[in-house]
Amino acid sequence: MRPRPILAATLCALLAMASASPAAAGGSPAKVAPELAARLQAVLDSALAASGTMGCSAAVIMPDGRLWAGASGLSHPGAPVTPDMLFDMGSTGKHLMAALVLMLAEDGLLSLEDPVGKYLPPLPNVDGAITIRQCLNHTSGLYMWVEHPRCPINIPFDRIDFEKTWTVEEIFTTLGGEPYFAPGEGWHYTQAGFLLVREIVERVTGQAVPELVQRRLLDPLDIHGMLLDLRDPLPVDRPIAHAWYDTDKDGTPEDISGKSRNWLSSLSGILFYTTMESLARWCRGLYDGEVLSPESLDAMLDFVAAAPEEGLAGYGLGTERWFMGPVEMLGHKGSIFGYRAAVYHLVEQDITVALAINSDSDEKGYAMFGPLIDRVTEPADN
Repeated sequence: MRPRPILAATLCALLAMASASPAAAGGSPAKVAPELAARLQAVLDSALAASGTMGCSAAVIMPDGRLWAGASGLSHPGAPVTPDMLFDMGSTGKHLMAALVLMLAEDGLLSLEDPVGKYLPPLPNVDGAITIRQCLNHTSGLYMWVEHPRCPINIPFDRIDFEKTWTVEEIFTTLGGEPYFAPGEGWHYTQAGFLLVREIVERVTGQAVPELVQRRLLDPLDIHGMLLDLRDPLPVDRPIAHAWYDTDKDGTPEDISGKSRNWLSSLSGILFYTTMESLARWCRGLYDGEVLSPESLDAMLDFVAAAPEEGLAGYGLGTERWFMGPVEMLGHKGSIFGYRAAVYHLVEQDITVALAINSDSDEKGYAMFGPLIDRVTEPADN
């Protein structure tokens, strides 16, 4: 789904506190000092209470690799959020998808300059000359199906066919529209390009994207805290934070976790769940150069001008560039029914933060994250 700028303030706040804290002495390299852990937890708790959001989870990785993971609030009544709970990462999954494509390009299985028509049959409103690169940096011009009036997101909640699995052909036919511009002639955020790329990846590899993401990207980093394929039965030892959404628009969110997310999975093509520790470790490994070659990472960070009115300083390949004042952050955020999530790496300070909430309300997100900025920038916090 289209990302929104509600998590950036939280991330900046947590990063500011982390970067201002002294290094732990003699502790486990996997854990931050208890004092820093307590301060980060206190910020999370107070921000959550002020926002009215149900629950949240966060993780911070310091420059020396020390990690803090915390949670606050509820998954649902009687069930607190815990750091091992999974959250839907929404469009943050584009970060993983783009890295996978770059890895396949390193293997010679495809090229960023290949046109999608080289691999896919004709589709309505899809120019076969659009390149894979243009799909990944949103310069394809492809229509964003979220904006279509018949999109399930834009109809009453009780009319959604939750069990429906949308095919690519259906999406581009039923929810398609005229391109915004000719390929390469502008920038417009669109899920459509990533749907095409997913199809291309599975055609050239003969494997499903979830399997490829785990084996090619996550296993080498020893990351096993993500759930990438909802077609399989959910493991009983992998708790998922309940999703909350205002289904009847009365201002009170309802627990929608009993509803199938098949429709979302097929529409997005990258419906991935994760713990915040796993998401932070992924982002850290990527920017530490443990995933891609230097040339591929440079390609990922080749930014084009993108939606400055939304605060974006640039968009690379599945990667956003943000500035919070002078602070440069790289990563991605996402919004999807019942969740908001984001992961960013603070470039100069070499700190990585992941954060998610089980709420679909931007207003509550702002209410939660705004006070964090004030709290962590007070002299007493330094």
